Amino acid sequence: PWQITWGSAFHAFAQPFSVPHSAMLFLQALISAVLSTPLNPFLGSAIFLTSYVRPVKFWERDYNTRRVDHSNTPLSSHLDRNLGADDNNLNSIFYEHLTRSLQHSLCGDLKLGRWGPVNQGDCFVLASDYLNCLVHVIEMGNDLVTFQMRGLEFRGTYCQQREVEAITEGVDENDGCCCCDTGRLPNMLGINAAFTQRWLAWEVTAAKYILEGYSISDNSAVSMLQVFEFRKVLVSYYVKSIIFYTVRSPKLEEWLSNQIILKALKPMEHRNFVDLDPVFNYNIDEDFDVQSSGMTRNMFVQVHGDWITYCVEKSEKNIESGINSPLVLLCFALSLLGKSYFVCYFWNMHIKL
Repeated sequence: PWQITWGSAFHAFAQPFSVPHSAMLFLQALISAVLSTPLNPFLGSAIFLTSYVRPVKFWERDYNTRRVDHSNTPLSSHLDRNLGADDNNLNSIFYEHLTRSLQHSLCGDLKLGRWGPVNQGDCFVLASDYLNCLVHVIEMGNDLVTFQMRGLEFRGTYCQQREVEAITEGVDENDGCCCCDTGRLPNMLGINAAFTQRWLAWEVTAAKYILEGYSISDNSAVSMLQVFEFRKVLVSYYVKSIIFYTVRSPKLEEWLSNQIILKALKPMEHRNFVDLDPVFNYNIDEDFDVQSSGMTRNMFVQVHGDWITYCVEKSEKNIESGINSPLVLLCFALSLLGKSYFVCYFWNMHIKL
């Protein structure tokens, strides 16, 4: 055709056929500009097809965990549920940690080429044996990267299994050609594998990529609590948590002014008060008074007094935290009650404390 003059009969015949092609190309260019969809040539020809949408930003969501438990269910019902064995419990925690890790390492990894060639608008799927996530690179420039991450499926779902299989399957194993097993040349793909890889809308850019995340492991309390030192540390932190939540409670002033509670705390004001409950043990309780063979207020203040004062200062409440204050008596009583319940519960779970 390039040897035919512009005024030939061929151009008079072929020129009208370019009108619908030009109109379709103009329409696709308009759609591509509005929806940010790249145009891909069909088999290297002059016919362009609209590809998938690459929006600048297409979701608004963060994975900052905000959970407040207002339930009044007993502690045993929570412990019996074995929350550590459930991968779908508070899924946002996993993606929150992944987002924080990507904030520190993504820009450097892109500059080092660990993600392959990356352009603005590219989407990546990070897949592992436990969870998958989608990372969308929004903008790049001046050593800064704007991205967003969306959680996909967890382990145990069919979608997560198929995504991992599709990404990790080896293309070297496909040596066939159509329905025949013809083999392949050394260091080359088979016919079926080559066509399959050519028509994929995605590609594997990195087979191994290490990213710091969050995981749940199931540790048996039976083996962990057989050592007295571990039991003592666990009970000590348990008492500190009781004091912490007692001071932070918005009903603390109401409790300290309640006459029924003050009357119940009255016997603990005596210097010679000793709780001789056999559940308390010197090897387990850090605030156990050896001389009195039980739990005393003086030993409790000696061990946990600084922690009570610190919690009161951080709470910015005008409450007295001296040795004879109602707050110390309340914390002392709650610690005795909590440790008694704690030990009895594990006894029922056939753990010898």
